Amino acid sequence: MYFPKSQITVNLYTNGKEFVFAGTDKDYIGYYFKTSDGRYYTGRNPNDPPIEEIIIPTTEQSEDAEEGLTGAYTGDAILYLVPDVYAINTNIGLDAIPPSPPKQSVNLPTEEDYETTEYQRYFASKENEYKYIEIDLDQYTKFTNEDSTVDYPLYRVFSLPWLISGDRKNVININKKTVERTQINFSLPGFKSYFMDNYDQYFRYTTGENLKTDGTEFLNARTNKPYSGLYHIHPKKGPMVGAQHTKVPHDYLIPISGSNIEYRVNKTETQRSSRISGNY
Repeated sequence: MYFPKSQITVNLYTNGKEFVFAGTDKDYIGYYFKTSDGRYYTGRNPNDPPIEEIIIPTTEQSEDAEEGLTGAYTGDAILYLVPDVYAINTNIGLDAIPPSPPKQSVNLPTEEDYETTEYQRYFASKENEYKYIEIDLDQYTKFTNEDSTVDYPLYRVFSLPWLISGDRKNVININKKTVERTQINFSLPGFKSYFMDNYDQYFRYTTGENLKTDGTEFLNARTNKPYSGLYHIHPKKGPMVGAQHTKVPHDYLIPISGSNIEYRVNKTETQRSSRISGNY
C-alpha cells in the first residue's frame, strides 16, 4: 500500500471511542494516519504494519435542511457542520463570531515573579495531536471555564510552575522534572520537546551574581594571583570565585588597589588572609 507523503497525515493517536475496524464494531485505540481522500488506517504511517482500515462509526442523526430527510452523520462530520459550543446557542445570527482556537502568547515573568522565584506557564494542545502552544492566563481561564467564545471541545489546556531564579543548576533540575511529571500526568506525548532542553528559560541571576572581571580588579586569596573570570559578591563574605555562591568550597577574592605600592601591601595582606581563612 503506497501513499505519497504529501497526501497523508501521520502520527495521529486515538484513545478510543472514535474509530472501529472497517466491517466490525470493534473499537480501535492507538496510532493511525489519514489520507487526503478522508480515509483512516492503523499505524503511525504506511510503513508501520499491520495496516488496517478504520472508520468513524455512525452515531449522530441530523435533519437535512434542504431535502427534509433525516441523514446519518459521523461524529467527525458533525464537528464540521456545527461546532459544539455553537450548537448550544439558539440565537446565532449571520454576523455571529465562531469560537476561537487558542493563540500562541508567551507569558513572560514579571519583576514580582522574580522576587518569588517562580511563576505559572500555560499551554494548550488539540485533542489527538502532538502539537503544543503556549498561551496566556486569559485564554487559559476561558478554556477552563468552557467559555463559548473559544473552541474548548477541541482543545485541552494545562499549566505548570516554572522556576526563574535561585541556584541555576537546581532551577534546571527542578524545571526538567516538572515537565517530565506533567507529560506523564496529563498524557502529553512529546511535550518535553517543546522546551528543547532549555530548562533555565527566563532564568535571571540576582544582583551581585554572574559578574565578570578581567584580572585587574582582584587577587585570589588562596593562590595570591590576579583572578579573571566570573565572580559573585556574597553579602557577608564579599567577592568570591564563581557566578553564584555554592556549598562547594570556592575561593575568596581580594580587591587590588590602583598604585604599585598599595598593590604590594595588599599582596602581603592577601598572603596572610589566605593562610588564615582558606576558601569557602
